[in-house]
Amino acid sequence: MTNRRWWALLTLIVVFTLARVATTHRVFAQTLDEGAHLLAGYDALTKRLFSTDRMHPPLPRMLFALPFLNEPEPTVEPRFHELLLRDDRYTQNLARMRMGNLPFLALGIVAVALWGRRLLSPKGGLLAAVLYASLPPVLAHGGLATTDMAAAATLAFALYALDVLLERRTGFSPSWGGLKPALRLGLAVALGMLSKYSFLVFFPACAVVLLALRRRFPWKELLVAAVVAGILTAIVMPPPEYAAGLLEVRRKNADPPMAFLFGEARTGGWWYYFPVALFFKTPIAFLLLALAGVRRDAAAIAAVILGIAMTSDINIGVRHILPIYAPLALMAASIRVRWLTIAMTAWLVVGSALAHPDYLPWFNAFAGKEPQRVLNDSNLDWGQDILRLVRVARDERIPSISISLTSFAPLERIGFPPYRELQALQPVQGWVAVSELNLALGRGVSPELRQWVDATFADRPYRRVGKSIRLYRFD
Repeated sequence: MTNRRWWALLTLIVVFTLARVATTHRVFAQTLDEGAHLLAGYDALTKRLFSTDRMHPPLPRMLFALPFLNEPEPTVEPRFHELLLRDDRYTQNLARMRMGNLPFLALGIVAVALWGRRLLSPKGGLLAAVLYASLPPVLAHGGLATTDMAAAATLAFALYALDVLLERRTGFSPSWGGLKPALRLGLAVALGMLSKYSFLVFFPACAVVLLALRRRFPWKELLVAAVVAGILTAIVMPPPEYAAGLLEVRRKNADPPMAFLFGEARTGGWWYYFPVALFFKTPIAFLLLALAGVRRDAAAIAAVILGIAMTSDINIGVRHILPIYAPLALMAASIRVRWLTIAMTAWLVVGSALAHPDYLPWFNAFAGKEPQRVLNDSNLDWGQDILRLVRVARDERIPSISISLTSFAPLERIGFPPYRELQALQPVQGWVAVSELNLALGRGVSPELRQWVDATFADRPYRRVGKSIRLYRFD
């Protein structure tokens, strides 16, 4: 296969995937984190202000806010509503914001393809790209204005760049040819550092694995890459602000949010949370291919990523180990049994197509018909189905409704009927909409509230709106 044809095929894979994800942009309402990311990016772009929300570096957020750069500064709280409701074009503004994540989705696919071409073959690289681009978790978080896709893409790019640098057998040279691998690695590391703070944990650990496996330590090139990464990062975000963000993440880790697993809710999480999430949120065909195609380097990197994640008390979604899918895709593309590869790839691609556009709440068959009993939060219900509820309420001509919804969406401005918040431990009448996450939260707060939730909702028929909202009618 010629290099030109290889790039043409990869371009088709990338363009098709981006178009596929872009069709989801107007389907879903804002998820819980997107408004904060948009506002933080807007403040970073317009005022060089990085304190709006210190939990994440600014690069992806600035891309989310780029279409709003010339908009007047919002003043009414919550300020991100003013941006998303500009000109009363809520769904259009959601799409504009989410377009900023597509470059990271493209980068992730290209990085996996290049890495696969180097480690496997040109065809192996393209197969790895197809497998990676068919994963529901990748498609889900590539379509939202959040930082998880950026973290996955930049880590894959950085590890590929490091692997290319380590394969060079010539000594250090100050020429362009000698500096190019180090400069590319420095750029990749800077992109990762500016995308998510978890990169500072994942990349060094994975880099140590690669250095050990390749048995090389070109310290001069690595030093050049480190200097380049430091300079580029400081240009975008001043070091004191970056350090303040790291401290904020450390504080957040000491006070983790509520986590959900197998119907249980608690703070602090479980050491086995991420293996469980990976098992139920990954297509079975992909898991089988990855297990059958184990190769030492990719398996070691995947194990490091999973091992680090298992030490975290923040257990709120498979999205926090999204970087693991790059090395797993390399393993899955390593199979030499042609018929098995074709069968499993077809199963994965068809199953992924059937999941459209609900990639976020997707679970494999092992989760059964009630996946909320296995996992919740951003694995299932992140507030994405509010626009669907608006359409159902309009079609059913619902005059008023009681709600307990996981959402920061501006309900009054997007066509929602008159509503009131559902009062716990009180009798329920009329139309009621409850999100799966709020049901799980209610059952986890106290025995008294759990008893009321079960008595009120457990055996009553409901209409499913999207994948995450239950619509009841109490006479």
